[in-house]
Amino acid sequence: MAVKYAVQSPPRLVAAAALTLLVSCLDLGAPEGVLSITPLLLPSPGMVVGDTMRDSAGAAAPLRVYAFNANGDTIAATTTFITLDTTAHLAGGTLLVADFVGNARVVGTVGSLQTLPETVKVTLEPDTLQATDSTRHERTFSVLGGDTLVTSAELTTRVTHLGGASPSDVDAVIVRYEILSAPPAKGTIPTVSLVNGSLLSNRDTTTAGRASRAARLRVSQLTSTALDSAVIRATASHRGISIGVVTFTVVFRNQ
Repeated sequence: MAVKYAVQSPPRLVAAAALTLLVSCLDLGAPEGVLSITPLLLPSPGMVVGDTMRDSAGAAAPLRVYAFNANGDTIAATTTFITLDTTAHLAGGTLLVADFVGNARVVGTVGSLQTLPETVKVTLEPDTLQATDSTRHERTFSVLGGDTLVTSAELTTRVTHLGGASPSDVDAVIVRYEILSAPPAKGTIPTVSLVNGSLLSNRDTTTAGRASRAARLRVSQLTSTALDSAVIRATASHRGISIGVVTFTVVFRNQ
């Protein structure tokens, strides 16, 4: 349920991708020396009504677009940002300010080159993180049955705004998952990892207020197949201040 968003990457790291993916942005009418531009880079996938866009640390952060020359080097260029919806407006030309709940589409232009629209979720203020159901899960496995990877149920959290008459789910909030403890490992490969499907992932962005990740046990790395458990913590914040902590316990049991 991840929501796509861009972070402020070092210019050199995005140069190659920009030249490859943004062929449609090439234009002879571009400013001198500019061959291509990056997509619009968002500090966050969402923002709160009445507030500015902020980065992961809670600091107000501007929109960005990088421009590249034919050698793939970043060059100075004037970027203009435009909002396509009345849900948000620009302050100082680069800082997005949220006005109404909904979706705010934004584009960036450098000369005659223009990014594709990026959508920012405008939400009510997130103030609570809680588990959607039990925080204790049990997962069995069988060494004799040949199990090598065992995945827990989804460890699901819910982010809400409690300021209204009834709780309201909040989208576009990043929830981070962290393994606090896990069964001992035989070597350097950990026994437990956090996954989204088949991919390693320790964070999720809320959709309909929900975020989740699962714990995957690598049976071959266990020093013992006796009953053991992993403890996983989920956290989220707004403006750099915690809105809650949820701790999950996953018990792995050999059949």
